[in-house]
Amino acid sequence: MSKASSAIVPAIVATIAVSATTLFVWKHIKTSVTGAVTVSELNVYPVKSCAEVRLDTATPTPKGFDGDRIAQVTDKNGKYCTPRDTDKARLFQIQVEIWGSVLLFQSPHVNEPFEIDLATAKSTPVKVEVLAVAPEKLTLEDYGDEAAAWFEEATGIPGCRLTGIGEGYERSSMVNPSQGDAIPTEGGVSPVSLADEAPYLLTNRASLDDLNKRLKERGKDPVDMRRFRPNIVIEGLKPWEEDALKKIRINHVEFWVWQRCGRCTMTTVDRDTLERGGEPLATLSTFRERANGMRNFGMHLIPVEGGIPQGATITVDDEVEILEYDEERRAEWEKLYAK
Repeated sequence: MSKASSAIVPAIVATIAVSATTLFVWKHIKTSVTGAVTVSELNVYPVKSCAEVRLDTATPTPKGFDGDRIAQVTDKNGKYCTPRDTDKARLFQIQVEIWGSVLLFQSPHVNEPFEIDLATAKSTPVKVEVLAVAPEKLTLEDYGDEAAAWFEEATGIPGCRLTGIGEGYERSSMVNPSQGDAIPTEGGVSPVSLADEAPYLLTNRASLDDLNKRLKERGKDPVDMRRFRPNIVIEGLKPWEEDALKKIRINHVEFWVWQRCGRCTMTTVDRDTLERGGEPLATLSTFRERANGMRNFGMHLIPVEGGIPQGATITVDDEVEILEYDEERRAEWEKLYAK
């Protein structure tokens, strides 16, 4: 073999090795769609179980978007209120506007709106329940009788109070024992607002489209994304591909795509009429129910430790970079849903 040939052979081998490595990385990291994955909708829910506030730009914090789940309606026995209970569905109809610490509430059941500045309003610390599976009562701020009277009229819940997060509030994200996914942070701790399980919920527009297609095939009415109360809605993925994600970045903010969100009866309440039915849970049960009994729609997100740069924001139309897939969940998605 000539000296020239001897030089060419290692070069060819090296080129093949690089190409194989590149193919491996592309296969395991690159999203399965050719177009960009983007943010199509951003929401916060200042008062738990009340209506969403649609945002063009949101400010991420370790506990969730600024202004998200910072208050809850508490009943006369100190328990959180939720439309899971049939007599509390009117919570959904309370519309909220937010400017910093100022909240403006409106309801079709009250003639006048109610405005409160949580930063300056007189409040009293109270011990209340914030979640059925929370280990103990937590201290929130009770915002007084005027707020309580307005919310009692708006909701029809006797003796209810407006309570919210004050200084010193601490609570960690909750592992759903039926899902069994450990919190992917050091020590297994991640701060959270008054949200049930995690600081952020991500949903996929294509998954809703697929669900509505299946509802139509069963002779049922479509549902809108309000049924699922997401913080971040994305588009550009295939249906249910959000299941397979493990780590993403949006405008320099990095998230672990952590725990699947098992859905409850709150999804069966029409947000406009407050009528209850069996959907979309009945249809989700036909193709989204796992062995653990969870009917999943959406993924909980937890910020990567140190993954929120100072001054960071997330805006509608921002690109969603897929940094890593969960290979086990990806294999399951490919088997069940990939086309």
